[in-house]
Amino acid sequence: MLAASGWLWSAGAVALGTACLWIFQSAIDKGQASLLYLPIVLFCAIRFGYGQAIGAAVLSFFCWDFFFLPPRFTLTVVNPRDTLSLFVFLIAAVVTARLSSRIRQQAAEAQVREHEISTLFNASEAISAEIDADRILPALASQIVSTCRASRCIVLRQGIADAMEPVASVWSDKSDHAVLQSVVQVLAEAVFSDDQEIGFGQSPRLLRRAMETMELPAEYDRTEDPGIYVPLHAQSKLVGVLHVGPRIMSGASGKETTRFSDTERRLILTLSNHAAVVLARQTLSDQAAEADALRRADTLKDALLSMVSHELRSPLAAIKVAASGLRQSDAVWDSADRDAAIRGIDVEADRLIGVVNNLLDLSRLEGGAWAPNRDWCDMAEIVGTVIGQLTAEADRIITDVPDDLPLIKVDYVQIMLVLTNLLQNALKYSNEDSNVELSAQTDTCDVEGVVVSGVKVSVRDHGPGITPGEETKIFERFFRGDRHRNSTIHGTGVGLTLCRAVVLAHKGQIWAENYEDDPQSRGSVFQFFLPIG
Repeated sequence: MLAASGWLWSAGAVALGTACLWIFQSAIDKGQASLLYLPIVLFCAIRFGYGQAIGAAVLSFFCWDFFFLPPRFTLTVVNPRDTLSLFVFLIAAVVTARLSSRIRQQAAEAQVREHEISTLFNASEAISAEIDADRILPALASQIVSTCRASRCIVLRQGIADAMEPVASVWSDKSDHAVLQSVVQVLAEAVFSDDQEIGFGQSPRLLRRAMETMELPAEYDRTEDPGIYVPLHAQSKLVGVLHVGPRIMSGASGKETTRFSDTERRLILTLSNHAAVVLARQTLSDQAAEADALRRADTLKDALLSMVSHELRSPLAAIKVAASGLRQSDAVWDSADRDAAIRGIDVEADRLIGVVNNLLDLSRLEGGAWAPNRDWCDMAEIVGTVIGQLTAEADRIITDVPDDLPLIKVDYVQIMLVLTNLLQNALKYSNEDSNVELSAQTDTCDVEGVVVSGVKVSVRDHGPGITPGEETKIFERFFRGDRHRNSTIHGTGVGLTLCRAVVLAHKGQIWAENYEDDPQSRGSVFQFFLPIG
């Protein structure tokens, strides 16, 4: 259609030029007329191409001869000079058409190369700017679909049970693609297993075998163009398959598929190399993450074994000694010693139960099995309940909790657990003759970049304080500070981790620092903030 219109436009341009020359023939010499036909040939060459320009040159040749060279209105030429001028014009017109069309072709090729380079640059920039393959691969697939006007582009990699699974999928329309998706996965598995391309004029045997022997949906039209399948290689390894669906154009008979140009195929192959690099990098990243997770798990295992061997063995040994002694005859024990042994068993059993409960609570919270059951609560009531449970050392706790604090939406039991752990830590690491100060007040805090209102709770002790640089580490699992690692004070390094997990689950913040308001008084202060809603 475009070629036919080009021929018509070329003929029309020559006719229009001839009409103009005929109107002004009295002012134009017959030799000058030939020069005025050359711009028309030049226009046709630049606008439509070499063939239309040659047609315009030949048509101009006959029009000049017929209308302007004597004898007019015949193709006969009497003057030999006119014959020479006529053929010189024809040669000049053909050369002009050739040179102009070549320039046009070079300009078009330059535009194609510029577009290709721009597309590749954008793809390279996307890869260098992003790390996550979940963001890079869809961008590459979108570029292929938009640049090549393809019906779809899907990047697949080998998943569970050697099945190919899509990691990026872009379609040019929004209809249901369930059937095509299953066909793509079947053909991709064939391409991946044989490591051969489909759709570049290669592997017809592989395509026939896939179509004839593999299980394809009955709804699929086997005569349909399957598109292009390219194995993705990186570091001499096959890492996936890139599929590009055929280009679909709307024609008179409905939707028809057209072949990709050489430039588009070259672009697809180049971008497939980019996709292979991304998949290989993602594989290496997954392996590094897995290795890091194994290393962390090994570290946690060692810390857990160390904690169990120390923190659980000591109370078990005390319980064992006391229980063995109680089994002896009554003559060995008086009533006071027997009561002391029973109290020791009770204390050590409570200690064991506390350790196990903290570990279980932390595991449930981090695993999502103990999500906060939030409701409107009064912080003063929570503080009173916690202190009531610490009957043995409640007289050492000094509270400053106003009655007019706003209600906060929290899990009552979980916030009790936070306060209990903080108070027990403060009491444990303070001197027996010193007090622990608990206060609460309304405050604001920056939570995830937003300033919110809430309640801030502070627990201050008069112990040895926190080693500088460990203010954040003490909230890590199984971590114990340098000052307490070899001390006689028992600790598992789990309580503060549990406190942090609970507070973060409530969208709050928790932190610790040394008390510096009074240089003469040592100690540390633990604070946590809970938003109102």
